[in-house]
Amino acid sequence: MKSEIEISNMIRKMTGMIDREEVRKEVGNELAGLSLIANQNEFKELLSRFIKFPDGAQVLKDKWRIVYNNSRIPLELIGILTQDVDIRKDMLSDMNYLINYGEVDNTGDLAQELSKVEGGSEAIANNFEKLLNLCDTNADCIAIPALQTEIGRKKVKYYFGYVKDKFFPNVRDSNFAGFSRVIRALKGLEEFKDIYEDYGFWVDLYDQIETPEPRTPSLSEMKNMGKQEAGKLFGDAIASDMKNQEFAIMMYSKDREEKKLVLQKVANGNKYKYRSCGTQSLVIQAGSQVVKLGAKKRKFDIPYHPLIMMPYFRKKYSDDSVLEVFNFGNVKSAKITDEKLLEIYKEFEKDGIKWADARKDNVLELLEDNVLPDYIRKESEDFNLFGFLKDSRFPTNEHKVLKKGDIVICDLDMLYAKDDPDYEDGLLDDVIREYLERKNYEKDLEDDDFSH
Repeated sequence: MKSEIEISNMIRKMTGMIDREEVRKEVGNELAGLSLIANQNEFKELLSRFIKFPDGAQVLKDKWRIVYNNSRIPLELIGILTQDVDIRKDMLSDMNYLINYGEVDNTGDLAQELSKVEGGSEAIANNFEKLLNLCDTNADCIAIPALQTEIGRKKVKYYFGYVKDKFFPNVRDSNFAGFSRVIRALKGLEEFKDIYEDYGFWVDLYDQIETPEPRTPSLSEMKNMGKQEAGKLFGDAIASDMKNQEFAIMMYSKDREEKKLVLQKVANGNKYKYRSCGTQSLVIQAGSQVVKLGAKKRKFDIPYHPLIMMPYFRKKYSDDSVLEVFNFGNVKSAKITDEKLLEIYKEFEKDGIKWADARKDNVLELLEDNVLPDYIRKESEDFNLFGFLKDSRFPTNEHKVLKKGDIVICDLDMLYAKDDPDYEDGLLDDVIREYLERKNYEKDLEDDDFSH
């Protein structure tokens, strides 16, 4: 039995001498075996030269199926084999073979290769249901070529709900980027006008939000990195995934239309851009307004306090998500010091509020007065759209307009009444953690003195 090196040398020799008839005859006789044992890239080179000769193409008309089935990269052979008109027609008329033989793991990948071939779009349209049923989340490779034909457009329209489900089997495995490609392809097609109107806004918004490229810091960078830098680095690393997750949630949401109206009103003609993200939220900005899209915390209702930056809009939805709208502020202000953070924390503590993630990352300096619409400042049921507790200890009807330059809380996820049983611990900056440790130590000393 020949070694890999010997086989490789033989293939290269055949490729170099393929213009000789006796060599082509030998290749034709050994084609089935060669397709099975040869290095796949070397075999592709041999095949691409062999098919250019009439006698080579004639052999492949009879043997393309065995070559396709034996290959470990059958899809990469399609572009070579379909150079011959007769083989191309034979292949496109036998989709069952292309699907069931050869190492084809995903019919979306198969459709992608067929779409590059003359007549491929028609073949995809004629076998739409079969291909779609067996594809993974890259259903765009099937749907988009099908749109090139009348029968394909009818099938995409009829099966659109099923096409959509292929991209969103669940939030974790979603593929909004692929879904976006399909929606873009529907633009201008009259029969898809209603579908494009339903999803075009979200695709446009998705395209506006350019997330940062994650990077791997050097060891020396990591050693000298502060908490804020480390937090940003982590945010950049997960930003793309969080963006996809939030848009996948939107596709499942029964409240998608309301969220669309809010986002359109907030943008007021401006484009959205990426600001930051956390493990369960995505923060974007349009003009002077910031929007936070994220998962609902276990506790949505929070105590009111004048130092909390009142949102323009804050609502929880049936899909377990929250949408919040705020004024934009300076999160890198020189006024945001450890001393200021501790001052705010102590004021909350005095007023009976637990701030579980007291960090400088969660405060900002207002760049303009936080003046809210009239209906928010009035004492009414509308006020509780924002999820502030109906509790006399935290009176919402005493709202004070926060002024430009004020340092305020801008993240409302982990604010609790002192006696809230649903309290959860969050991350704290060192100045807060050291303050609490010192406070607990002093309390322990007092307890010891009392016991004696």
